[in-house]
Amino acid sequence: MKELPYLISLINSMKGEICYSYIKKIVSFDDKYKEIEDIKDQKIIDVLRHGGYIQFQFSQDAILVDLSDTGSFVLTEDDEYENSLIKIETDNGNLFIVEDKKTGQEITNIIPIWKDFTTMPKVGYDPLTKQFNYNLFLQLLEENDTTVEKLITNPLIISGIGKNFSVLILKRAGITKKTKTTEINKVKAREIFDAIKQVLREETGSSEEDEADSSDE
Repeated sequence: MKELPYLISLINSMKGEICYSYIKKIVSFDDKYKEIEDIKDQKIIDVLRHGGYIQFQFSQDAILVDLSDTGSFVLTEDDEYENSLIKIETDNGNLFIVEDKKTGQEITNIIPIWKDFTTMPKVGYDPLTKQFNYNLFLQLLEENDTTVEKLITNPLIISGIGKNFSVLILKRAGITKKTKTTEINKVKAREIFDAIKQVLREETGSSEEDEADSSDE
């Protein structure tokens, strides 16, 4: 999964380009995504985050995209694009979901969300929401016997922190990759929590006032 600052930047750049476009057709270049071709004649209502996924919300259904390190989106008037997984044809151009496939690399995953009968995948707490507070972070430390690095980069516990930003967070909090959650007292927990918020706010250009009440913003 891409890290949260990248996702926010990507979503903000796409919203104005594709929202309120109508889907004429979806073409899958990978057999495992064939069922997504059934989504057509709908409007792209919004582009959101669901944990580390990018959620394309249509007028009825939706798709979640878990971008790998080599995955990307391309909006173009061209009918073809190299290494495409899916092409979404709209009245405002074609949106391609692209995977620059490399051996051994994590691959992009696309999940259809069908209205009324698809359960959204479980994701971790969004660290840029008010729900992710100091008391919750203390609870996560107590419940997970691991290293702090593994705790904050586990997408099923906290969403959107990967290798790059975990390095910055640990450095600012004054701990190492080997520091265990069982070694953290309340004072140090506050320092780590503040480091998480500060690093992500700085990288996304957001503030405490911008934080939503939950990840379902």
